[in-house]
Amino acid sequence: LVMAGANSGAGLRSMPVRYLMLDEIDAYPQELDAEGDPVALAEARTTTFARRKVFLISTPTTEALSRIAREYEESDQRRYHVPCPHCQTEQVLVWEHMTWTRGQPASARYACEHCGALLDEAHKTAMLSAGRWVPTHPEREVAGYHINALYTPVGLGWSWSDLVVDHEAGERDPVKAKAFINLRLAQV
Repeated sequence: LVMAGANSGAGLRSMPVRYLMLDEIDAYPQELDAEGDPVALAEARTTTFARRKVFLISTPTTEALSRIAREYEESDQRRYHVPCPHCQTEQVLVWEHMTWTRGQPASARYACEHCGALLDEAHKTAMLSAGRWVPTHPEREVAGYHINALYTPVGLGWSWSDLVVDHEAGERDPVKAKAFINLRLAQV
C-alpha cells in the first residue's frame, strides 16, 4: 500500500501501481506544480499494467469544476434501483419523492413513483437488499456509480428524518443548501 497526497506531484508519479484509488477528487487542485491535472498524473502510474483498476471517488462540488461529475457523465451511469414493497416496481430513490409535514421531520416518508404508496424508512432494509445496480448506458465501457444519502442503511448514518432537518435548514441558509445538495444528494 502506497499513499500520496493530491498536492504532491512527485508522490503522484513516483511508482507504477496496478490498483489506484483517488478519493475526493473534486477537492484536488486543478493543476499541480505546473505539471498538469493531478488525476491524470496519478492515472499515468497505471499504464504499465494491462489489467489495471482505477477508482475515482468524490462528493461533487460545483458543476463547472466537478471532475467526478464529468467522469460520471462519460461512464455507463449506474444507479441503484430498489423495489417498492407494495407494487414491486423498481425505482431510484430521489429527493423529489420525499414527503413530510413541514417542521415534523419524523413524518418523513418516501412516495413510490409508480403506485404512490408512502414508504416508511423501516422498509428500506428490505428494499436495499433486493436492489440492483442498473446502467443507464450499458454500451459504455467504464462503470460509474451514483448514490445519495437516501440509501444510507438504517442505523448506519443519516435517517430520512435527519435529511429533512438538514434540508429545512438549507431553506433558510444558501450555504447549508449547497452543502445538502453536494453532500446528501450527491449532486453538483
